[in-house]
Amino acid sequence: MLIAIVFIAELIIAYHVISWIIKVDRKICDLNACVRVFNPLAETCMQYVRCVTTTLTNKVKKSIEFIRIQKSKFITKTLITFAIYAGLFLFKLKKIKIRKIGNLVGAIRDIAVDLAV
Repeated sequence: MLIAIVFIAELIIAYHVISWIIKVDRKICDLNACVRVFNPLAETCMQYVRCVTTTLTNKVKKSIEFIRIQKSKFITKTLITFAIYAGLFLFKLKKIKIRKIGNLVGAIRDIAVDLAV
């Protein structure tokens, strides 16, 4: 009698386990169907994201290059402006004569030549 009770209990447990496995299998099949429907949409979205990322990267690189060029132009214009105003300031000084300015330019040229060598 005890063996029959244990056997019936095992059958009941096996029935519940099998029914649970069948329910889980149906849910997995439903999820798989959703994934099959969603997969092409996900691939399209990933391609779009890849395209947007590439475009954004190119625009950032171009912006950095533009800023570098503008920085170089700004430095050049600033140096030229500074040199012009320094020359005007030197010519406006009443105590310095043209000859002294020529000597100063010659000395600066000699120093530049010495530093270049």
